[in-house]
Amino acid sequence: MTAFTRLWHRAPLWRAALITAGVCGTLSVLFPAPWLTSSVPGYGALSSRIRHMLPSSLGGTEASDALHPDEDQRTVSIPPMDAQFEGSVVFAGRQLPLPAGKWHPVVNFQDDVAHGEVLTTLYVRSAQGIVTGLIIAQATTQSLPLAAMTMIQAQCHSSFNFMNEAAPQDGNRSICWMTTPIRVVNNLFLTSNEPLQALLSDQMYIPPAVQRLTIMGFDLPPILVDAGWNLVEKSKSGTGVDFMSVHTLLSPAGAGTRRVPGEPENWSRAGMTDSAAVTDFVQRTNGWLRGWVPTLQRGFENKLTPNAPPPAEAMDPAFHG
Repeated sequence: MTAFTRLWHRAPLWRAALITAGVCGTLSVLFPAPWLTSSVPGYGALSSRIRHMLPSSLGGTEASDALHPDEDQRTVSIPPMDAQFEGSVVFAGRQLPLPAGKWHPVVNFQDDVAHGEVLTTLYVRSAQGIVTGLIIAQATTQSLPLAAMTMIQAQCHSSFNFMNEAAPQDGNRSICWMTTPIRVVNNLFLTSNEPLQALLSDQMYIPPAVQRLTIMGFDLPPILVDAGWNLVEKSKSGTGVDFMSVHTLLSPAGAGTRRVPGEPENWSRAGMTDSAAVTDFVQRTNGWLRGWVPTLQRGFENKLTPNAPPPAEAMDPAFHG
């Protein structure tokens, strides 16, 4: 009898731990967590290939596609960037209001997860080649389970945000908005708001968007302030919920420059009090977002007037005319 065999028979706790580790390891390969696939390049592709090698009864393609869609269920499209929009655009069967200025489409992304279609679109605004605003909008065209909204709703509850606010809940609809600092390092968006970081790190559309901006000659400032708005509503057509999320990343830099006021450490909830210029921009962004929220809600309800000029409340603090 080998040492391993003796240990197997005499150590039940060790045996149970070994079996549990094997089962968990197998499940992590078949059904990897989103953070694992984003943290370890190639892990998602390896997992997909392994699942496709299995019969469907063992968790192969038919069983896993709903939870982990393959590339043929994900579509990234690159619209003509010379197009420009003002006022509002049609988005996921709703209206997406645009802050002041001319906005150019960057990337469109469609992800069909568990039969709940989620659309993502990005728009950019610039002045003299420097990005002054970047919109990341998401919305459903089919309902999703409420559990899928956890990360979205958690964005408005981070202690690292400059501002966290919400509308009174009525049991059918939840609306919240917040502002938070974002650092741009080597074309990566970094924030201490972990649920928001999951959105900004999405490998399906963020890298293509940043790459396209770079190729087209757009420069990103080192600091952006996200003015985010999330609406989750019980579906009128059945079970589940619908949502719309709009993150408008605003640049505090002056027109035609990447230089932002203050020091990097000032762009935080605790550090902003040491810089009057940083405090001023944050307070103006907070005030602008509060006034912009009703327009975003009217867009969700399709109550905006098409082709109408941008209202006065569309003038965000990063717009330079």
